[in-house]
Amino acid sequence: MAGATLGARVAITIILVAPLATAMGMPFPIGLRAVDRTASGLIPWAWAVNGCASVVSAVLAVVLAMHFGFSAVILCAVILYGLAALAGWRGIHHGATAPP
Repeated sequence: MAGATLGARVAITIILVAPLATAMGMPFPIGLRAVDRTASGLIPWAWAVNGCASVVSAVLAVVLAMHFGFSAVILCAVILYGLAALAGWRGIHHGATAPP
């Protein structure tokens, strides 16, 4: 790839990154729609948790990578995405409602 033109390198990068970016970018909007249907009063909380998690995870990823390596960061990400998916699935399929 080092000998490829800039356009070719950009195209290859987009082809490799786009599927992952799409998959990682979909859960939050899908979750917001589900929260809106069941407990729309929690949407501000969802935004707050998302923002906080984004900031904290960026810092923790660097710390984890420095101490344990990138494999540990990826493992943590897979586990946390899995837990988030499980929580979302349970919320959708078990009729989660807003607290009183």
